[in-house]
Amino acid sequence: MNDLSARAPDAIHVVRSGPPGASPIVFLHALGLDLGIWDAQFAEFAGDRNVVALDLPGHGLSGAPDGAPTFEAIAMQVADTLASLDIASAHVIGISFGGMVAQALAIEQPSVVRSLTLVATSCTFPETVRQMLRDRARATRDGGMAIMAEAHLARWFPEAFRAQHPEVSDRFRKLLHRQDPSFHASLWELVATLDLKDRLTARFAETAIPLMVIVGEDDASAPVAAGQLMCDQARDAVLHVVPKCGHFPPVEYPERFNAFLREFLRD
Repeated sequence: MNDLSARAPDAIHVVRSGPPGASPIVFLHALGLDLGIWDAQFAEFAGDRNVVALDLPGHGLSGAPDGAPTFEAIAMQVADTLASLDIASAHVIGISFGGMVAQALAIEQPSVVRSLTLVATSCTFPETVRQMLRDRARATRDGGMAIMAEAHLARWFPEAFRAQHPEVSDRFRKLLHRQDPSFHASLWELVATLDLKDRLTARFAETAIPLMVIVGEDDASAPVAAGQLMCDQARDAVLHVVPKCGHFPPVEYPERFNAFLREFLRD
């Protein structure tokens, strides 16, 4: 990224690029990774947008949170970070865990969210999925990040993409290996509690926040039905399904993803 890096309050690491006076876009990454997953989006939008990406607490160059993490606390750290950058409101894009944080931000601080783009994420889970997530947390504590990294990569990316882009798997694997297993497990325990549907419905009823949802056709972690459920909560929503795509549309199909985002922001 050809950008400016800075430290924000509470040890949140920020990367910023583009014209400072332009309309802000804020990117929130997935669990276990860092802001570098948005490289293709920085390259696309930094020419005419004020582009900001954060390392969420406990990720990348950001400090770990005090105590057990919550979606509300992380969302407030995002809001405080944007305030420190003199950003009153922004188009917020979150993928996977970052999409859950983005939903919490829209619920807790709706004035900060000019529009919401949710990618490969969910607003709630059935109990069977919650138990699977708790089991994943337990496996992380027992087996460590080396084992879990391979399981995540197999779940996130289709086999064909991993074969064609080993550099992506290598990059993501190294990021995952840097995570503390106990903290990583605590995040999965947090994800297992996700239940924002009713609060999201109430927020969209009160505030007409434009919503775009993007899902991968082959994403088992955040299927099309989960994306449709979030769209059903909003008055102004659009759903895009990316064919032959897994859990990371911005990485697997960056040109298509960027086109969806540019059209949404223009409208």
